Amino acid sequence: MSDEMFSHTGSSNAGLTKEIEILVPWGIIAGKVLGDSTNPPVLCIHGWLDNCNTFDKLIPLLPCDKYYVFIDLPGHGLSSSFPVGMFYTHFDFVALINRLTDYFEWKVFSLIGHSMGGNICCVYAGTFPEKADKLILLDVGGVYPLPMGLEVQHLRLSIKHYLQHETSNRSHKMYTFEQAKERLLGANPSLTEEAANILLERGVKKLEDGTYRFLRDFRHNYHVPTGVYAVNGLDFLSRITAETMHIIADDGITKNLNAKKMEVYNYFMDDGFNDCEYYRHVEVKGKHHVHLCHPERIIHPMTSLLERPLRPGLRSESSASKL
Repeated sequence: MSDEMFSHTGSSNAGLTKEIEILVPWGIIAGKVLGDSTNPPVLCIHGWLDNCNTFDKLIPLLPCDKYYVFIDLPGHGLSSSFPVGMFYTHFDFVALINRLTDYFEWKVFSLIGHSMGGNICCVYAGTFPEKADKLILLDVGGVYPLPMGLEVQHLRLSIKHYLQHETSNRSHKMYTFEQAKERLLGANPSLTEEAANILLERGVKKLEDGTYRFLRDFRHNYHVPTGVYAVNGLDFLSRITAETMHIIADDGITKNLNAKKMEVYNYFMDDGFNDCEYYRHVEVKGKHHVHLCHPERIIHPMTSLLERPLRPGLRSESSASKL
């Protein structure tokens, strides 16, 4: 191991991870790291309205000869929100990954993405295929499955809601911790109580009066104004050359898709990853947050991919992390 010994003040992964803050033009990107920074890097991106604690139970079970970086996306967890007047888009998150690779001076790295994080990882791997070695998708199709023909309506509503938010006087609601947990569990039936506690570690802030408020930017509750729709989603997926592992929960995301979205999902799954020389699709028992609630069910397929050597044609040299 390097001289980085890890100390973490939270309870879900105590003694294993090191907290990080990376300066960006709008504030900071917060996150955690685990492992020796001279090892091959793996960047982990969480799902919509979650935070990087979603990987706390999973990452320590993966091969220890990697350097894992898991971050809070902007407006999630402890990371800064975008300024008022800006929109959150998948393309901004893809650009964020490039900011991180520049910061860490990574030439080649691997990606793990859950739900929305998997969508972001896919768009990145299709845009910069020369940088992505391995790609692991956790209960996600690969891009947001918006049915064709709804793009204009989606964009219209998104812009309307964002602009209304800027002129509203909406204030944060305050909760007891148990109320906050009840709300989180109500909105995410795939979570266990333990999983909810883990996410709330960096998902809420305790105020002086003893109440709690959620830290996520409320704008994330609106549709993403600029997504990757069916009309061009297949193009992004078809450009992915990373060795890919697709892990789908049998009671996960596909159970919540309507018929039109399921049609788009199957379209992506059938035709989207044809150019990957190594592609595996695995179904496991569990719900959408199976990686957090039952990580032991997905360790074997993930490890089988991460232990494969650097795929041919990629540059293996990589500077040690700055951290």
